[in-house]
Amino acid sequence: MTGWIGRIPALAVAGFSLILTGCASWSLWPAGEEAPSQLVSGLVERGGDDRWVLRPCGQEHERLLQPTPQLRELFDDVAQPGQVSMFAELLVTENEGRWVVQQTQRLQTTGRGCMDNSARNSQWVGFSHEPAWRVDISAQGLTLTTEDAESGRQLATIHEQLPDGAQVFRGVHDQGLELWLYPTGCIDRSTGDYFHLSATLMRDGQRLRGCGYQGAER
Repeated sequence: MTGWIGRIPALAVAGFSLILTGCASWSLWPAGEEAPSQLVSGLVERGGDDRWVLRPCGQEHERLLQPTPQLRELFDDVAQPGQVSMFAELLVTENEGRWVVQQTQRLQTTGRGCMDNSARNSQWVGFSHEPAWRVDISAQGLTLTTEDAESGRQLATIHEQLPDGAQVFRGVHDQGLELWLYPTGCIDRSTGDYFHLSATLMRDGQRLRGCGYQGAER
């Protein structure tokens, strides 16, 4: 399969240096308030002495990481044999100059890493490679991207937050199109990459499953 939906060669193997550009982190709290947590992205590396570091996107200096048991387990699950580094997006707090991981939102050995700006204007993203589809949720509404004639159409949406943490986005004038995002981790079947949300696209009576993550637009 070709185009944006095709599998992209692995970007992080042992000794591989990721090209670090763009924004490295942004606060989850309004300006002027103390920010106890922030979302950071970059190349995470696990050393042989269990020394974890993150080289943030757009920065030259690495930061020490204190990983969670979840990050340790996911790293083992996602990494290729011999791989010691990969792209990560993490929710962290800072303690004595060390970033303490609170949540792993993305962990990828494929894709463009720091150079991937596809979600820069999106609040939420749901996608699948097989079958191929992608939904971007932004302030302008819902954009569905597929290989068929409907690709790229944008719809005004209704957003609903459910008590269990799930979110649903429905087309205002197209009741046959819905994106559901669930707060459960997801391993993409095509790439083996990890994302912190599971996604379901309801389209014309079909239920298509995939993964999801929070975009850069907050």
